[in-house]
Formats: sequence, C-alpha cells, structure tokens
Amino acid sequence: MARTTDNASASATSANSSITNVAALANVSIATVSRVLSGKRTKDDDIARRVRAAAAHLNYSVNYAASALRSTVTNTIGLVIPTANDPFCAQLLDEIEPVIDVDSQQLLLGIGGDQTTQIQRIESLVDRHVDGLIVLPAWEAYLSAELEHYASTLPIVQVGGRQCSFRTSMVSVDENAAMEIVIGHLAERGIASVAYMAGKEISFESAELFTMFHTQMRAHHLATETEWNKFGDRSVQRGFDCAMRLFSEPLVQPEAVVCADDAIAFGVMVALHSLGLRVPEDVLVVGYNDSPIARTTMPPLTSVRPPFKQIVSEALRLLNDGPDGPDRPAHISLAPQLIVRESTNYQR
Repeated sequence: MARTTDNASASATSANSSITNVAALANVSIATVSRVLSGKRTKDDDIARRVRAAAAHLNYSVNYAASALRSTVTNTIGLVIPTANDPFCAQLLDEIEPVIDVDSQQLLLGIGGDQTTQIQRIESLVDRHVDGLIVLPAWEAYLSAELEHYASTLPIVQVGGRQCSFRTSMVSVDENAAMEIVIGHLAERGIASVAYMAGKEISFESAELFTMFHTQMRAHHLATETEWNKFGDRSVQRGFDCAMRLFSEPLVQPEAVVCADDAIAFGVMVALHSLGLRVPEDVLVVGYNDSPIARTTMPPLTSVRPPFKQIVSEALRLLNDGPDGPDRPAHISLAPQLIVRESTNYQR
C-alpha cells in the first residue's frame, strides 16, 4: 500500500510539474492553461496560441493534460455577498444560479455582512479551489489587500461598490444614468419639486448619487430643499418616519419623492396614505432595485431596474477569460432601466 501511495504521489507531482512548466513557458497562470487545453476558453487569441505552442513544445499530450486538468478545474464559482435579504443580492442570486447550472458548474456561496467576515468567506472559497470569484463588498468593507493577494492566480470580478482593486475586474450599474433617467422622467410629468431619500451617508455610492441628484435637478430646473433630502437606512420604517415628518408640517412640500430603495419607497407610500395624500395624484414616488415589493404596492411602484442578466453575463465572461485574459482588468458600467408604473403615472 505504501508503494502505491508513493507512486500516486509521484504521478501527481509529475502532472503538476508538467502543467506548471506549460504555464511558465506560455507566461500565463495554470488556470488559464487548464481552460485553454480543456476547451473551456474558446477565444482563439494570442494567449490560447501561446498555451498550445508551449504544450506542443514540452510534449504535453492532450490526453495527459485532460487527466491533470481534472485536478485543477473544479467547475465551481464562488460568490461572496453581504446578505441574502438585500433585494439586489437576492435578484443577482436568482439570475446567476440557472446560468451556472446550465454550464454544469456549481455555485458556492459565502455571506458576510462586514469586512472581517467577507475576508474569511473569500479565503474559504479560495481554499476550496473555486475556478473564479465574484464579490459584492459589504458596506464599509475594504477588501483591497485580500483581492490583490489572489488577483494574479484567480479570476476575480467585483460587482458594485467602490472598486477595491485595480488588478481585478469590476461590473457595476451606471448610477449616474439611473438618476438622470429618474429626474428626467419626473420633469416630463410636469412636477416642479423633488425630495430625495438617500442611502447611508458614509457610503461612497450614496454620496455619489446624492451629488448626481442635485446635478440633475439643476439641469431640469427643478426645486428641492436641504431639509427634504436625508441619508439613512434602506428600510420601510425609515421611509415611513421621514415621510411622516416631511408631509405633516404645514410648509411647502415636494411634489415627488425619489428613494434609494424600494423598501424606503414603500414606507413613504404607507405614510402618505395615512396622511390622506394620494399617490400619484398628490405625490409621485420612485423606488430603486425593482424588487418584488415594487409590483405589489398600491399603486404599483415606478422603480429603477438594474440589468441583472447583463451583470451576470459580463461577470461570468470575465471569469472565463482567466486572471490574465486580454480584457483584464476591465471596468464595465451597465445602464439600468426605469420601469414606469402607476406611482408616477400622473401628468401635472
């Protein structure tokens, strides 16, 4: 038994050495060699040609390569998200799982709501030898060092947030375009004033959207007031409380409310109803994420829909190219879509 084990170890060492030599000669990663020789990387470019040339030069046979590749390609993709309860994360999961399954791959999920936990989840997935990693950073999670550490050997794609590493690719939603289409839509409805209920103040995304809100308001000659525009949690309770304060006072009130999340917008609509104000006749309301709640409010909620299908498609394409693909690192910004429903279906 001892001799059999030693022979197996020697064989494995020889195989690993061979694929390592091919990778070194082609100046690519072992994972890229695996993808090229297994046919998973279909692009016929300079990288693919270098790998095939190196394999031929080292007499690295296709059949032998296939045997070695079975130990280096796991057909698993790692996904790290802050929470499964967030509408964006939930809808991304719904979109990516069927795509992964069609490709005969498995999705390994790591959930971490803070920096320490997300780093642990990333390390755990790397230890499981995933073929690629998709990361949605948690709020206030700084993952630069962790992503930089693995970027040279593992294809990593960040989705959303502030870019953690310039050595990894990123797929994001064009938030500026989102705010532009929202304010443009409200201006077309003939409203003159808008309030904005933003996300967390410390968040980079929230601050950027807040700035874009004011830019678009000026561009469309619409009015707003400092006391109308608040940062806070993306929750129904926050939306309800803010709307109760905003619309209970006998002051000038906004004709429309733009919310950073559908949950906030739902809270706003509940508060308006309790105050005897009608949506959209008295106040127009817009949400974000086009979550299931947007289709079940009364009236149904106009909301910004992130391009989930495109996000998944681009992220998987970049993972398939490997850590040293010709397009890496790439930053792809995708335009969202405004789904217009009855909450803004009123012309002033």
